[in-house]
Amino acid sequence: MKNILLIITKLSNGGAEKAITKLAQALKTYYNVTLVAFDGSNQEYQTDVKTIDLCTPHTNNLIKKIYYFFMRAYKIKKLKKDLKINCSISFLPGPNLVNCLTKCKEKVIISIRNTQSMLPKSRFRDLANIISCRKADKIVTVSDYVKNDISKLYNLNQKQFTTIYNMIDEKEVIDKSKQEIKEDLFDSKLITIITMGRLIPQKGQWHLIRAFEEVLKNYPKTQLIILGRGELEEKLKDLVKQKGIANKVNFLGFKENPYSYLSHSDIFVLPSIYEGMPNVILEAMACGLPIIATDCKGGSREILEPNYGILVQSCGEKYLEQETLTEEEKQISEAIIELINDKEKRNFYSSKSKERIQDFSVENILQDWLRIIEE
Repeated sequence: MKNILLIITKLSNGGAEKAITKLAQALKTYYNVTLVAFDGSNQEYQTDVKTIDLCTPHTNNLIKKIYYFFMRAYKIKKLKKDLKINCSISFLPGPNLVNCLTKCKEKVIISIRNTQSMLPKSRFRDLANIISCRKADKIVTVSDYVKNDISKLYNLNQKQFTTIYNMIDEKEVIDKSKQEIKEDLFDSKLITIITMGRLIPQKGQWHLIRAFEEVLKNYPKTQLIILGRGELEEKLKDLVKQKGIANKVNFLGFKENPYSYLSHSDIFVLPSIYEGMPNVILEAMACGLPIIATDCKGGSREILEPNYGILVQSCGEKYLEQETLTEEEKQISEAIIELINDKEKRNFYSSKSKERIQDFSVENILQDWLRIIEE
């Protein structure tokens, strides 16, 4: 049985972190799997796969950054030798660079998880991506959009790349969705709109809040639930207070089990500015929710076409404080109102979600990973 090493920065609060945990769990049936985190001190995504914490957390101190980089490389190289690793798989630029620079005799697979051209400028990330893409044996992108984006950005040959979408365990999602919710939030007389993701500029939640205010003018018996935490939390909370809708918007933070909240909701909305492959859409689909998403730079269109959900125009990156809605925000509010008005259409998109999610099953996506590992 082959020995597989998976490498990630941390095991909390992120799509890549959740995806690698799911992959580790799926691969353990076929291989001896070890999962390594640069900083495993706050493990929110659980797995029974052997997990090693390198105890080298993120830091802004330059001296510590350099020290941690060499410590990570030293420890990863030693692990590869001690565990006789046959294949190492890493997600995200930092782990990808360490993985490639510590190559022994194993196959090195790196994974690009986001639309690189949309990320804040970073010389380190650019250097890490260029070195990793040139040294890796295989490069996996999480969507075709990401593949096209990074190959154009760094002038790379697309033949180097393979797209493998995120996997979703529908049975696990459904089982967890039945767990009891502590908060007294849901009322059959209320339409519940829900979104999920880190509260960061990329995710554009302020656009949804502004659009939701417009929805409330016509449909006061609606509420908005926002799952996630991040740097914009206080700013978003201030926004709903300014709009006078704080009693209609619920910030619930990070939930280890978000599926109970999703399954009790009526409409899922993703207002992102850009994405890699939005796992939250798949999770909402597994819960049977109709989907509204911005046609942002990334994989949303690849999930929702043709007619598996409603795509609206992508919103701008600027945090808005103006009163008047943008045309893009109007599209979000109109799409929500359309689904509130038309229960038959809600049911139609709910059924399309349940149909589409089958394409992202663990069984289907795992075959793609097994193929690339064994090639």
